[in-house]
Amino acid sequence: MANVADQDALADVERWFRSRGIPHFIGGYSAARDVFTRSLPALTLVLVLELVGALNFEWAWWANLGVAAASLGALLGVWAVVNRSRRRPALARPDRVGRTELAIFVLLVPALDLAAGGQVLTSLNTLLGNLALLGLVYLGTSYAVLPITRWAAGRFWQQLGDVVGLFVRAMPLMLLFVTFLFLTTEVWQVAASLDGPFLAVTMALFVAVGVVFVVARIPREVGALAGFESWADVATLVAGTPAAGLTPPAGVAVGSTPRLGRRQWGNVGLVVLFTQGLQILVVSVMIGAFFVGFGLLTVTPETAALWVGGEVHLLVEWELWGRPVVLTTELLQVAGFLTAFSGFYFTVYVLTDGTYRKEFLEEVLVELRQAFAVRALYLAARGAGDG
Repeated sequence: MANVADQDALADVERWFRSRGIPHFIGGYSAARDVFTRSLPALTLVLVLELVGALNFEWAWWANLGVAAASLGALLGVWAVVNRSRRRPALARPDRVGRTELAIFVLLVPALDLAAGGQVLTSLNTLLGNLALLGLVYLGTSYAVLPITRWAAGRFWQQLGDVVGLFVRAMPLMLLFVTFLFLTTEVWQVAASLDGPFLAVTMALFVAVGVVFVVARIPREVGALAGFESWADVATLVAGTPAAGLTPPAGVAVGSTPRLGRRQWGNVGLVVLFTQGLQILVVSVMIGAFFVGFGLLTVTPETAALWVGGEVHLLVEWELWGRPVVLTTELLQVAGFLTAFSGFYFTVYVLTDGTYRKEFLEEVLVELRQAFAVRALYLAARGAGDG
């Protein structure tokens, strides 16, 4: 067995993994134990609220009281049956939330909706809502979305000057091209015709393609980071982390570290995606602000109306140097459309151009290299403790 100091060090390493948004590097990480079980109080509250929502207030009070009693009885009855099947006290809190408990959460209230009066649409909406909620809970907790965001924001704040410098060097030609598009009639007509959800879907399409492009590049950029020549290389990389206090067991080769599984690769991909996505978002916002300011100064309402082939919708109007300056809905639509396009262009450009790719990815790759080293030492020490 590993000594107490090693056990404390392993626990510190696991907290370190969570704080950096890579909990799947933890040995034996389980969704049933580490995600849904910890979310049981919140899921129970949602289930109770859904049971209340299943009541029909057009019925008499005694009918609703009967439905509430029957619903609560059904919940406790199913809960007791599941516990007894596992040889546990009937009303004991589940020690783990697995498929059975999740099926109860998803199906119980929709089944009661159907039984209470054939509310098919309500039942279907509840079913889909429960599935969506479980998906969000799993992704948000299992892949540590909040810690990833917090860590990525901290890294971005430290690199803000580098991001601005990269933007200044990489964007002149793109801005020249996109500014030309901004002053063309066709772009204004297309963007102005994208009302409501159509503009949002169009912008989301650029984002989705950019995400796919980044994800497709991750194995190529990150794949070589997980290999090490010796434990001495690992020790150098883990300096300053909780793993620095761990010692690799004798007879264990550094190359024996288990390969990353599918979920671990997904976790690494999210780290890269969030880190680079935050940089791309800031660059896109800068571009969008430029187009809005440029449009306010150069495009009058009369010109915008001529380009879109109809009246424009005025939002704000003021006077600057004796000339009216007007913010229109059409200007925001054009700026948003070109911002999404520019963000996609910037993503492709910096990841395919060798000059900028290293600078764009260098910091996050250094962090991941260290995380892989910590994982190698952690798994070796943990395996020795288990043995």
